[in-house]
Amino acid sequence: MKNILLWVVVSACATGGLFASAENAKRLAVKPADCVIVVPGNANAVVAFAAEELRTHLTLIGGRDVPVRTQASAGEFALHVGVRPAGDDRPLAPEEARWVIAPEGVWLFGDDAVNVDRGDARETATAKENRTGTLYAVYELLEQKLGVRWLEPGAAGVAFTPEDRFALPVERGAWVPALRQRHMRPAYTDNLRKMALSRGSVPAAFIFDTDEYVRRRADEAVWQRRMRMGRSVQFFYGHAFTEWWLEYGAEHPEFFALNRAGKRAPAAEIMQGAPDRIKMCVSNPALAREVARRHFTAGRGHVVNACENDSRGFCRCPQCAAWDVRLPGEENLDVDSTELPLTDRYLRFANAVQAEALKYDPAAKTTYYAYSAYRSPPRREKVADGVVIFFITSHFSSEEELRGFYAAWKAAGAKEVYLRPNDQCDDTGLPLGFEQNMFEKMQLANSAFHLTGTDYDTCWGYWPVSGMTNYIMARAFYRPERTFAEWEEEYCAGFGAASGAIRDYHRYWRQIWNERIQPNRERIVAMSGKLREVNDKLMQLTSLLYTEGDFDATDALLGAALRPDLSPATRARVENLQLANQHSRLKFHAMRCNELLSAASDAEKTAATNALLEFRREHQHDLNINWESMFYMENIYEDICGVQRLAGTQGKRWAEWGEMLKASIKPLRSSDEAPLR
Repeated sequence: MKNILLWVVVSACATGGLFASAENAKRLAVKPADCVIVVPGNANAVVAFAAEELRTHLTLIGGRDVPVRTQASAGEFALHVGVRPAGDDRPLAPEEARWVIAPEGVWLFGDDAVNVDRGDARETATAKENRTGTLYAVYELLEQKLGVRWLEPGAAGVAFTPEDRFALPVERGAWVPALRQRHMRPAYTDNLRKMALSRGSVPAAFIFDTDEYVRRRADEAVWQRRMRMGRSVQFFYGHAFTEWWLEYGAEHPEFFALNRAGKRAPAAEIMQGAPDRIKMCVSNPALAREVARRHFTAGRGHVVNACENDSRGFCRCPQCAAWDVRLPGEENLDVDSTELPLTDRYLRFANAVQAEALKYDPAAKTTYYAYSAYRSPPRREKVADGVVIFFITSHFSSEEELRGFYAAWKAAGAKEVYLRPNDQCDDTGLPLGFEQNMFEKMQLANSAFHLTGTDYDTCWGYWPVSGMTNYIMARAFYRPERTFAEWEEEYCAGFGAASGAIRDYHRYWRQIWNERIQPNRERIVAMSGKLREVNDKLMQLTSLLYTEGDFDATDALLGAALRPDLSPATRARVENLQLANQHSRLKFHAMRCNELLSAASDAEKTAATNALLEFRREHQHDLNINWESMFYMENIYEDICGVQRLAGTQGKRWAEWGEMLKASIKPLRSSDEAPLR
């Protein structure tokens, strides 16, 4: 009776896909020397990598290697990976992880599917197309039972406590993802790198060699799996028509938007006529038919991608215009005006594509991006059954605005919803402290819709600056029912005895977003002229957002964190934050001097930029920062650190662009304006 009562209590408390039996009233103390990892002889790549991950971490904790074999010898304590215990024949949910810990051994297994084989266990296990329940079971054991934390990618990010015994509760349990997709777009992708190197004027000394780039990309992919990122659904979405002009432009110009010049062709004023930015004539019924035909002919699954391309240049034909709903006062707004919502036009198109898709597949679905001019709730249209909504929300929206936004979309029929914000793109490379705000906005969306999945754009890879944000958002995907305070505590616990000071350090920087940016959103927008992106607006206000005293205060907090009782690994982790804060101070100096409206002299600008570059050269291998993306961001956003000006690589077009932006800002600013605090 006592055991039954305890099982009820434990089960009631363990929510969000986790459960454990009452056997955990008992604990085992297992010597590392007695352990062996057992895998089946025909282990797939997921199981093989799961066993290797278990071996790596048990070796770290126990101080000696734990072998991997296909069977245990007499007297050995076996940790079975990818093997079900006798009697457990219950079906596994998609991506489910299960574990059994008993005096006879440990069993770690789950729902695995190798849909894509990369020829390497690690690469296969981290491929987004594959399900890795067994790997998740290993991570549950390491994290929840043995106290391992993965604060950032790479070996330096693994926080653990050495033990001479593995203390394990006797229990059986499982984790089933609450979200079908848990995704954060990575920093190390070939597309982002190509863009950075082709457009970012990255100094040669900071371009990763092939080996380092491959290592960083692999470390990030493994970290994402350790955070339980993955998906049980596979489909394509995003800007759907980027290649259509090249494929259909000659024979089917009627598929494409009528542009400002009266032609159905890429608009010259949009990214210099880039064909991947062309818009579609969504009122043309032949387009909806072709989208569905093309998708199902190619055998691309149940879900059809109907998301419009990026940027402006919307169709001006009378038929598309007739699909819009204009309120009084909007009659004369241009179709490319930021004040004219086109949601009804595009939702009607998504509904039309869905109707065509159902002719091919009764289980068909169609994706819709609530983004750009078609982000706001519809005024007339309703969301058809099967249309999946991806919300690209603004980081500058208030809680009140978001509540109204979600309520209106829900009233319009939105049911299956993914959250795909650009919040992480707002990272400037300086401490912003936006993790709590970002977390709370995800919680708000989840409470409104019970989210199907997430897709956050993008982790820039500035780990010693915004690593807490990356960590907490990844944990929110893993168990969305838990609170911010719980994840903050877990992250800071990775700093051992310094956890309290590290918490205070991050809470200090949190005031940048919570007290200096959020209450001043309208003022920031009003001062920003033609600056469009949030991070661009913030970078041009560096001198109003930060002071030298901020860095003095945070340096003092980190100094207090260096207690004499820290382990060598924890001391190194705190010292790395100190180094990163020094870098942030120098970056602040360079940004302040190189703002478009800065009054700094050329000599002052040069000195600040040189000091930053000298520090980066000395410490580029000491900080886990994606230098390619950091230089790219700084350089394309008006050369905010002055690197291009100093190197003479700021081309005429970029210089003219900067002057245009400067002219748009200057009338909105004053020489004695109050700081944003």
